[in-house]
Amino acid sequence: MIRKLLFLAAMGISLNGLGQTSAGLYQVDALEKVFKERAYFPPLTDDTIRAAAGETASIQLVLRANGPLRNLSASAVCLQGTASGLTVKTGWVTYVPVGRSYTPASKDLLRSISGYFPDPIVDDTLLNLSQGAINPLWVSVSIPANIAAGIYRIQVSVSGLANGRKEQFRHTVPVKVYPVKVPETSLWISNWSSHFNPASLELLNKGHKVTLYSPLYWELLKVHADIMAAHNQNVHRIYAAWNTRYTLQHGKYTFDFSNFDKEAGLFEKAGALKRIEGGHLAWRSGAWDDPFFVEVPLEDNEESKKLKQAPNPSISLSGMRSVLLPVSDSRAQNFLNQFLPALKAHLEKKGWLGKYMQHISDEPTAKNAPSYIAISDYVRKYLPGVKIMDAVLTSKELKDGIDVWIPVLDVYHKDYTFYQELKKNGREIWFYTCVGPRGNYANRFIEQPLIQTRYLHWINYKYGATGYLHWGLNYWGGRDPLRDDASRDRGKLPAGDANIVYPGYKKLYTSIRFEAMRDGIYDYELLKMLERKDPAKAKSIVNELILNFNDYDNSIRYFRKIRKQLLEALE
Repeated sequence: MIRKLLFLAAMGISLNGLGQTSAGLYQVDALEKVFKERAYFPPLTDDTIRAAAGETASIQLVLRANGPLRNLSASAVCLQGTASGLTVKTGWVTYVPVGRSYTPASKDLLRSISGYFPDPIVDDTLLNLSQGAINPLWVSVSIPANIAAGIYRIQVSVSGLANGRKEQFRHTVPVKVYPVKVPETSLWISNWSSHFNPASLELLNKGHKVTLYSPLYWELLKVHADIMAAHNQNVHRIYAAWNTRYTLQHGKYTFDFSNFDKEAGLFEKAGALKRIEGGHLAWRSGAWDDPFFVEVPLEDNEESKKLKQAPNPSISLSGMRSVLLPVSDSRAQNFLNQFLPALKAHLEKKGWLGKYMQHISDEPTAKNAPSYIAISDYVRKYLPGVKIMDAVLTSKELKDGIDVWIPVLDVYHKDYTFYQELKKNGREIWFYTCVGPRGNYANRFIEQPLIQTRYLHWINYKYGATGYLHWGLNYWGGRDPLRDDASRDRGKLPAGDANIVYPGYKKLYTSIRFEAMRDGIYDYELLKMLERKDPAKAKSIVNELILNFNDYDNSIRYFRKIRKQLLEALE
């Protein structure tokens, strides 16, 4: 018995009565999704976290209650002290319900008996656990770029009440930092934000109104910029047309770009604006394959009310109405003839022209490609040198209309030879995921293995795509996204497709998927580093895990072995 007590004490597990533990605290790989019904936690064969300087390392522990536990909080420190430079944060992984599974489903689809999946990481809540319940704990270790190589020990402490008595449970995790410095990330990453939607920002304000461009609006927008910068998001979509105040008299426009400047400056200061993704200028005039029309601000009068309304949420601030018109319409041309040169001159003045790209309209198809190209050609006249970019669902029909191609992943797979030719001709190739592709393609759906979210950026590397785009940073579907069904539109959108962060009060919570995505971006940079040193070795390493666009080795243990080889090859 004494030997058993000494062993438990060495493991940092609190004792509650002779030989009885109040809880168990177990280390689990950060790429595992731990379900509520899990009961067995074997010791890891290798508990060391391996990272390069400049990365953020992820640790996952699981607390199991052997009796009721209340008011649980967590903290973590580096045992080498603050002089190490490591910054350590903790948060409870919480669960969201998922309704019916999407179809066609991946062969790797995860199943949950309870219907709940781990995803949000909440860092400001005390946790209560009933007897036999479990809950994961996430620990993020920010490693400075100038740190000395070596092993650093992170001690994690969980405190709470067991049978009315204060208890504390501890676990120590070694973090090995290699003599490798990951550079500033170069992979272009964009996650579209819905901050122009008042309902979205209200969720960050306890349901209370948030007025566009108010001091609170800018405060909440900074929250978005900070979390995006912390997760290596370096491209931000800003609608120049929506953030501009207009006047129109006798056909002559004036333009006030101050709100555009404020948003761009805020993201630039946060470190999340290496490129500006100019928001879309045109929208579908009707059904999915119908032609694209330009969004045009006109005076708010009876004539403009008869035209098709555009989705601009802010145009009414100027006493104007946003309407959709074909690019051949003289009113659309009058607007573009004035707006585009004014925008170009303003971007030049601010020093942003070199990082500015322009969307025309989202996901053109073969049928509406001609209208897309007509608008693209018109824009090129006034924004020479500015790259036209868009997510696309077709390929050859848009050959002359786009500079930064962003096909959905399965289209990139199907038309890979076409995109390789585009690259040879100087075009830039990204890829995106969203509602699709489904089946066995990697994505960031909640029901998929977490490793496949990380693999998105190994796919970037293997197939030469220099950017990744997703439409859903925070398009929450319900009034309480932390508790609502994580699938959207009665299951039509796979769970997790619409958001990868969650709302708190004047803050955003990250998720285990957002952490995995950030870690995959670091992997991409390490692979690029190895490519410069030993191209054959880099190719060999990525081929061990990414077998094809939609075929991967999902073994977490094997992934850790291969990533260790990657770090060792860079030593």
